[in-house]
Amino acid sequence: MKLCMMSSVLGFDTPLEVVETAVFCDMEAVDWIFPADRAIDGGFLRKITVDAGLKIAAYTSLFGAFIKGEADWQDKFKAELDKALILGAPVMMIPPVASPQQHSLAEDRRAWKKFYSWAAVQAASQGVKLTLESTGMLNSPVTLASEAAEILNEVPELGVTLDYGNMATGGDTAEDIRQISDRICHIHMKDWHISAEPFAGALEKRNGSYFGNALIGTGDLDLKRSWEVLSPENRECFVNLETADFSGRMTVKEALKQVSDTLRSW
Repeated sequence: MKLCMMSSVLGFDTPLEVVETAVFCDMEAVDWIFPADRAIDGGFLRKITVDAGLKIAAYTSLFGAFIKGEADWQDKFKAELDKALILGAPVMMIPPVASPQQHSLAEDRRAWKKFYSWAAVQAASQGVKLTLESTGMLNSPVTLASEAAEILNEVPELGVTLDYGNMATGGDTAEDIRQISDRICHIHMKDWHISAEPFAGALEKRNGSYFGNALIGTGDLDLKRSWEVLSPENRECFVNLETADFSGRMTVKEALKQVSDTLRSW
């Protein structure tokens, strides 16, 4: 498994800590993740990543200008694409979040389809693969594999960042990954404690169950099966570890090292 460090993992204050932890865990790459309105020094981030012997797997932009209805959203997207280019990221992911106007899931999904139809072409013209991911909030317009496929089938330039953990919040099983497996460009991995009843730290998700964060391998998801259903080509994608020891017994760095050492043998 080709492991990738997420710059937004809990517990890191500086980009250098992100890179140092990736090296400590024997990871191969970094996915730099930032809110779209945050100014970043892409040249510096690229340098410290490459100097550490790591690759840049992706740039993830938390981009809301389009779904908020801002008039200059196209210019703002191009500014985000420029960040990906400066970083040298081959993949750029923008998660499809709900509109602040509280539209229906279907309405928001249609809106995002319009966005990706334009933005994926812009990214492809610059040699960058734009992707979406399933997100796991109650009002997420894209959670199920079938919802992602609805957009992917109409936007051939678009790829998917697989997040089975988020898909599961809508009731998908690992087998449902097959619906989108031919479009996977990147992978996010997380684990959940899941219960039919509320429990401390858990949130209700779309399938009606309650989900709370779990260190990968200690939760209720069949993550091994979600890996087994992938094609050999899928398994060559970088895998972000969205995890920590939420009990606090291990530092984030220690938890990531433990999980990395376990997953590398899959």
